[in-house]
Parts: sequence; structure tokens; C-alpha cells
Amino acid sequence: MKVVKNENIRPFDVDSTLIYPNSPENENLPPVLIFDPVERRYITLRYNINMVRLLKEEHQRGSYVIVWSRGGWEWARNAVIALELQEYVDRVMSKPLAYFDDQPVETWMKDRIYLEPNMAYKR
Repeated sequence: MKVVKNENIRPFDVDSTLIYPNSPENENLPPVLIFDPVERRYITLRYNINMVRLLKEEHQRGSYVIVWSRGGWEWARNAVIALELQEYVDRVMSKPLAYFDDQPVETWMKDRIYLEPNMAYKR
């Protein structure tokens, strides 16, 4: 059994949180080259500099940082590598498909944090 001895767990999603499609509406975001495990080739996407910075800040504050994706653990790992976040991330995993609890998630996890990529944030 593995025990996480940290009460401050911060999961970050990959798609539309850390990275975005390489499309005209995202052309103002910085590009990043990521290996796509499905297509078995590198693709260019865009990344949210605000959320990447927030991930690094959470690590600096002592948080246990998880990066997950509904696209699977390999996609999440490749995003972490492409964004050079290995030293800031404690765990990479597939995003949970369900949870088992007597309480709805809204009763115990009320805070959803998301910084828009185009908003001014410590720049």
C-alpha cells in the first residue's frame, strides 16, 4: 500500500486546462510539441501559461501535485514531459472515471480553480 502523507493534494487536468488544441482561437498561446501515443507522432498544441505557473506555485507551496487525463496516463505523462514539469509533479495518472463515497463531490470539494489562458496573472 502506498500512502500519500500530504493533506494538500492538487490534481491538474491536461486537456483544456494545461494544454489546448492548435487552432486559430488559441494562436496567441505558446506552442508545445507533445508525443501523441495514439497517433504515434509528435503534434503541436498550445499551453496555458497561467495554469502551468499555478502548478509550479502549488509545488513550491508543498502541495502533492497530480496530473491526470481522461486521455490516459501516457497522454498525461507526455504532457508533463513536453511542458518540462517533471520536477513539479508527484504523480501522473488516468483521470478517475468514477468515485465511491457516501457524499456527493460537491459537499467535500467545493473549489474548482481555473485560470483563463488570456487573463493577466503575475506576468
